[in-house]
Amino acid sequence: MDMNRDCGCESARQRMDILIDRELTELECSDVSAHCASCESCQAEIVVMEKLTDRFRAACAEPAPENLRISILNSIKSQDGILDS
Repeated sequence: MDMNRDCGCESARQRMDILIDRELTELECSDVSAHCASCESCQAEIVVMEKLTDRFRAACAEPAPENLRISILNSIKSQDGILDS
């Protein structure tokens, strides 16, 4: 990366979620990471986004309650009946 080039706040913010999901190229990742290391505002924002993402991932890893699963399946079955008519 060219150390004299800063991707800027707007560009970094547009790519933070992609960075967290590990979907950026190596160059893009280093650009955004370097910007966040030198910008307190973007650094704070990416820390919050990382914490939220970790919590969402943890919550999604747990199985849904059985009664919710049954309710969803029954709803789908009743909608299928309506669509088949």
